[in-house]
Amino acid sequence: MPPRKKVAAAQKERLSHRIAVSLPMLVRGRDIHGGAFEDTAHSFDVSREGASFVTRRELRVGQHVELVFPQRPSGRPASQRPEFETTAEVRHLRSTAPGEWEVGVYFVGPRLRTYIPESA
Repeated sequence: MPPRKKVAAAQKERLSHRIAVSLPMLVRGRDIHGGAFEDTAHSFDVSREGASFVTRRELRVGQHVELVFPQRPSGRPASQRPEFETTAEVRHLRSTAPGEWEVGVYFVGPRLRTYIPESA
């Protein structure tokens, strides 16, 4: 019974449903040493409110990063597809391997539109 309560408590903290999806993204910011970076990454889940991804850059909880999600192919040339850009605050940071961190961010800029099927 206790594990269910923990899961329910974690779900209450979330403002929107997470979707497990690998989306390419560009992450811009400064690492903990102040060095500017621009790296590619892939999300492992997203919601209207935020996203999670893995990076080799060590960041700080509370710092802001810029995220750019390229638009999915739509038959239009890539140069004519709008990208989704936002600013996000690092809310979760966990070392997963030497030199690698799992990062959870909360969008403080525009929110990502997500689709949740009715059967979900």
